[in-house]
Amino acid sequence: MLKIIKKLITIYILLLLTACAPTYTVNTLNEQALTELSSEQIVNLNAQSCLYHDSNQIAVKQSHPLNQYLYRLIQPFPNTINGKELNYRVYLNTQPNAWSSLNGCIRINSGLLKILNDHEIQAVIAHEIGHIALNHSITAFHHAKAAEIKNNNEIILFVPQSLSQKQEIAADNYAINLLKQLNIDPNVLITMLDKLNNYQKEQSYSHPTIMIRKNNLINKIN
Repeated sequence: MLKIIKKLITIYILLLLTACAPTYTVNTLNEQALTELSSEQIVNLNAQSCLYHDSNQIAVKQSHPLNQYLYRLIQPFPNTINGKELNYRVYLNTQPNAWSSLNGCIRINSGLLKILNDHEIQAVIAHEIGHIALNHSITAFHHAKAAEIKNNNEIILFVPQSLSQKQEIAADNYAINLLKQLNIDPNVLITMLDKLNNYQKEQSYSHPTIMIRKNNLINKIN
């Protein structure tokens, strides 16, 4: 899963610190309560989080050229993963960013589409599909220290940094194999990271450094 700014963590992790925001009812789950969540409950929480993001971003219409462009790029990819139908939307947001959630949401910012070529965008998609296929959100919820669930659908999940970074590497490895199956050179994962590195102002809490990810990719691909 690919995040360029620290405040947006992954499909399923949102560390959002707001200073002046409306007051919302907050339901706090402790570590034990999170371990007791069923897979179905976690899928539903992911769907809730996806609704939150969709309601707080400007999504382009289906007829928009950016949306049509993305739909062309996703044609080689599977329509469902683990029985969950994948659904895509493009946000009008200049930050190069993408995320996914366990219920099948894959969201991509317009800023990302404008700086990457076709295959590099497909590398991002393969990475995000990896998070869904590997059920990373279930593991994240079961190992989180706490969660805050607000009645506006926002979910703040406090996940250990080591787990989050491990999952990023695993999603990269999944993407290598998926791209190979689609006859796409997996080295585009490396060129994609190189381009995104130019837009990264600070090290993301949830992601390994670009160099760690690149070294892993080089070793796995070769």
